[in-house]
Amino acid sequence: MVRRGASRTRTGPKKGAMSHILFIRFSSAFLSQGFYHRVGRGARVFLCLLLWSLIFWQQPGPVAAEPGEAMPKILRVGFLQRQFADLDPRDAKAAIEVQCREISRSLGLGPAPQVTIFSDMQSLSAAVRRGELELVTMPGIEYLKLRKTTPLIPSFVAADNSGLGTRYLIITSKDSGIRSFADLKGKTMLLPSLASHDLGQLWLDVLLLKAGKGARDSFFSQVKAPPRMFNAVIGVFLRQADAAVVTRAALDASRQLNPQLEAQLTILVESRNLNDVVLCLIPGSPEKFRNQLYKEIIRRNDSRGGRQLHTIFHSSGVIPFNAASLEGLEELVNEHDHLKGLSGRRK
Repeated sequence: MVRRGASRTRTGPKKGAMSHILFIRFSSAFLSQGFYHRVGRGARVFLCLLLWSLIFWQQPGPVAAEPGEAMPKILRVGFLQRQFADLDPRDAKAAIEVQCREISRSLGLGPAPQVTIFSDMQSLSAAVRRGELELVTMPGIEYLKLRKTTPLIPSFVAADNSGLGTRYLIITSKDSGIRSFADLKGKTMLLPSLASHDLGQLWLDVLLLKAGKGARDSFFSQVKAPPRMFNAVIGVFLRQADAAVVTRAALDASRQLNPQLEAQLTILVESRNLNDVVLCLIPGSPEKFRNQLYKEIIRRNDSRGGRQLHTIFHSSGVIPFNAASLEGLEELVNEHDHLKGLSGRRK
């Protein structure tokens, strides 16, 4: 019997806990259907950002501004549309807004964060310069360009491969007779789309320039874009193409699923580590706000809840940015610009 006036006990989960449960169920379903390894960079960025934002869900109360510092009234976050090449931008924006509302609540900001997906780097960089964003994520190659003209604080990269990024490979069949890059003359090549793997395409162009082989279309007999990275690996295995540009992670995952690939495929050439995503804080926001945000990311990254989320997403979490994160990419971009200049002078 319950006495009159006595409080009743709630038996269901609290609102915040229910949000966690629904998200975890969605994530588990996503992985159980085998979609994780099939998505391109846009979806990986999206998942990384969801993971990153969930780290904030248990963040302490509002951050007080120092005297004279104006705290942001709302959280304003910017992304580049081509980072979501594998997703409908509207779906991506809606999902990110849900997570940003939780971040805003934890930080004591307004309940309606502003998430903007910019159609091009010109509009994104203009918003950064006008002080309209507190956080921005962009491809590493775009960060290298923008930092020359716009103050940014590179803060985090994905922890996979120790935060150094992706390695691209050219794979062929072991019995194809292809032993060097020059042997690919007149062969068919599977090359991931520019929207999802622009660094893989840039790397291939550098290999062509170094070898003095000219443009792709004149060197290869045919260049085709596979729908997914996994299709590129299998395409070479089934002799549907002579070679393919793939990531090291995609090849390793495919070998685990099909051990025959280990015996049949070989790596012709491999790139350095190429980092394709940088998360930046904006210098114009209050320093105390930025520091609190930064410290909380690190603290929650190794928490029990953080480790559980890493498991769900097959990720190692996030790590602080350091100069080594972009060394391979910087070298590739500089080499491309140098070789392009030499090629132009020879014409």
